[in-house]
Amino acid sequence: MAWKSALNTSAVSLILSLQAVGTGSFFIPAEAINSPANSVHRPSTPQLPLNWQTAQPPGQTGNRANSQQPVAVWNNFQPPEQGVPGRREGGGTRGLVCPTAITALIPQSTMGKTISEKPTFFYYVPQALDKTVQFELADENDKTVYKKSFRMVTSRAGIVSVSLDSDGNSPALKVGKNYQWYFTIKCSPQSYTDDVLVSGWINRTAIAPTVKTQLDRSPDRRAKLSIFAQQGLWYEYLATLAQLRIESPSDASLALKWSEVLSSVELGKIAREPLVTSQLTPITRK
Repeated sequence: MAWKSALNTSAVSLILSLQAVGTGSFFIPAEAINSPANSVHRPSTPQLPLNWQTAQPPGQTGNRANSQQPVAVWNNFQPPEQGVPGRREGGGTRGLVCPTAITALIPQSTMGKTISEKPTFFYYVPQALDKTVQFELADENDKTVYKKSFRMVTSRAGIVSVSLDSDGNSPALKVGKNYQWYFTIKCSPQSYTDDVLVSGWINRTAIAPTVKTQLDRSPDRRAKLSIFAQQGLWYEYLATLAQLRIESPSDASLALKWSEVLSSVELGKIAREPLVTSQLTPITRK
């Protein structure tokens, strides 16, 4: 009967081993104007998933444990009932006159949160630019609250930014409100049909006292990145990381964080594109 005893002992050991594996399981936390013909043309946009959950990009399983990048869910709020998701990739006239496409650096659902009154927005432009661009901000009812045209000049293809904070006349976003923004490259003064346009949503959220305390006590901007990610503050995270990369272009750890965050929202294909300084000159309408 010794073989029966040995068999029972092996079975018990197997059960205990499976229980031990089970306790080590893990989970990823879930967390504008009524346009006249010469204004921004807002084409209808296809519905995109609103509750898309951030997941680790394929091929990075082995790196996650060694990375300091916290797992974050960026798409954690809905657009207004009457609103529709934006479009983060815009096409336009082909050729050398205008970019064939631009990409907004936003989550796949086109939604993002901020605690800033005047946040910064990022776009990838696939060629050097010397064009009129227009940035427009609308409320939940698609009523324009801000619209500004600029001449944007860049020396090469890359990722450019537009900051509301750079214009003293821009409005401060209100806490708890959703806004839709439109970024347009005006390719032809004669026809809006040649415009290249992307759009998205932004929600300004209140900052909890405990989170504010954490941010105030953070020793530097690098430390703040983890807090921004944990709170799902897309615009703060991206703007802070972009500035750090500009200041330290050879820092491999910052380059890795940049690649990770863009890959987490399916924008890994532009992660290696440079951050480009652009000249923005306001255009005054007469």
